[in-house]
Amino acid sequence: MGDRGARTDDYTRAVLRIPGLDGRARLLRPRARGHVEGVFPFEAPVHVVTAHNPGAARLGDAENAARQSRLEVELDARGLAHRTVVAGAEDGSHAEEGALVTGLDDETARALGAAWGQDAVFRWSRTAWTVLACDNAPSVDLGWELTDVRAGEQGQDGGSE
Repeated sequence: MGDRGARTDDYTRAVLRIPGLDGRARLLRPRARGHVEGVFPFEAPVHVVTAHNPGAARLGDAENAARQSRLEVELDARGLAHRTVVAGAEDGSHAEEGALVTGLDDETARALGAAWGQDAVFRWSRTAWTVLACDNAPSVDLGWELTDVRAGEQGQDGGSE
């Protein structure tokens, strides 16, 4: 997710806010590789893609929302189940709406991210939170921790959960 040229560190520190997962707002935090804490709530790996801020661009809210809407129309046309999520800095200083998508493989997810001008997409599985570069750069496997969103964490990204 994010803009081209961003360092891998930016992605490896990103948290994922997931509204309405298992009836609760959930927060996925990256952890050290191999560390998994929480129950993976899906049958198969899922991917997170966004259409926000392609390349080095920093688009306005309206343009990002319109791009994200077009991405979701594309996902619907492909028959892919998806839900709205927000990925970004844990302190809320940067956040981008995205789609958590069921039914993609890694190559298709990377190609979709690249088509929308992204450096990377995320894959979440039972064993890893992975940053998948949309070019030929190596992926980065991390662990993860899934927790309920606490009262002070809601709305930090500017959205409602």
